[in-house]
Amino acid sequence: MLTRRRLLVLGLAVPFAAACGRGGSEGSDGGVEVGTPVLQRTPTPASTTASRTPVATATPAPTGRLRLDDLTGFAVPVAGACLPDSDNLMPNAPRTYRAGIHEGVDFYPGLACALIAKGTPVLAMFEGTVIRSDLNYEELTPALLAKLRADTAAAGTTPPAALDAYRGRQVWVDHGQGVVTRYCHLSSIAAGIAVGTRVRQGQQVGGVGESGTPESIEAPGTELHLHAEVRLGDRFLGQDLPPGVVRALYTRLFSA
Repeated sequence: MLTRRRLLVLGLAVPFAAACGRGGSEGSDGGVEVGTPVLQRTPTPASTTASRTPVATATPAPTGRLRLDDLTGFAVPVAGACLPDSDNLMPNAPRTYRAGIHEGVDFYPGLACALIAKGTPVLAMFEGTVIRSDLNYEELTPALLAKLRADTAAAGTTPPAALDAYRGRQVWVDHGQGVVTRYCHLSSIAAGIAVGTRVRQGQQVGGVGESGTPESIEAPGTELHLHAEVRLGDRFLGQDLPPGVVRALYTRLFSA
């Protein structure tokens, strides 16, 4: 949990109640939001994309240097990528189609500085140990999608099992001190990435895809992107905080 002291260390003076208040509607398992964003995506012209400054990647640092009150030195999970301009692709954005909120950062083609396509390498944000690797992933089916939607409608929110299904093929990496990164909607998992594998910062863990999204059934090839999360215990980085503060936290996270 980010305390007021920790946020002050980051130079982000926000009310303690906002930093440590009620969790989002995602469920206590810390599920990652996936699926269709509300944003109508129009690809950014090449000239505009090129003019934006990619977020700097960091030199690998020992896990022992990881500081919960000042998270920094993480690598962007797609080479050359930057944070999206739209807050709708950042944490806490509403996801009305499943009565929930977004818990990570979405890196879409044309909206994240880098070239992103099916199979684009997904990179570990920090060194750590793999604690989940969906090597035997079963693709979403029309019948399962219908059930997920029915379960969400009945509950008025997305049940934990539905959230996990919507995340698609995943890899999770534990960095110690309760910090875990999640990589979702993957089209593939890199060779050798299994539970217990030790990975270095910047090592490929998978490939960009759209697994778990409704579009993977209804409009294949239209929802390719990486959904990446940073979890702090049972919360996500930036949970309940205003958009400007969230963006500042992630900008600092991806700085050397």
